[in-house]
Amino acid sequence: MSASSTSDRLPERLVAAGLVGVIMPFIVLAWVVLMVVLFNDTDEYNRHFELSGLFTNVFVGGCIAIVLAWPLLYLLRVRPAWPVAILAVFFLAVIWQLSKAGWSNSSFLIVLGCFTYPLAAVVTAPRLRWLWRVLPVTLFLGLYLFAVLFPG
Repeated sequence: MSASSTSDRLPERLVAAGLVGVIMPFIVLAWVVLMVVLFNDTDEYNRHFELSGLFTNVFVGGCIAIVLAWPLLYLLRVRPAWPVAILAVFFLAVIWQLSKAGWSNSSFLIVLGCFTYPLAAVVTAPRLRWLWRVLPVTLFLGLYLFAVLFPG
């Protein structure tokens, strides 16, 4: 594969990965809603653990979204798909840290989450200059440090 064909496919790769980034929050939200509907007990014992149960549902839903990201990336012709899915997990962990630190403007976090897959696609793109690989990683590392150093 020549470098020109790689650079010609980069916009397609970014759009497809962006589509995955838009779809994944809906999968997580659907999982949380499903768990709330299926396990909505009203006794006192379950009310005590309601908030922690919701966080568990979000975590499990996030894991399911990660597992579904690889086939969805592959279906949308993002090649190779597995490095994008794996790297996006680390970018999503930064967003999780931001939400735990109290920076929970949900619209900002959702938009940032939509950019995780395209930025992971940039970092893992074949034959791309190292500068374009370092910039997204630096951005998310900076956001992580910001969340750790300046909570809420």
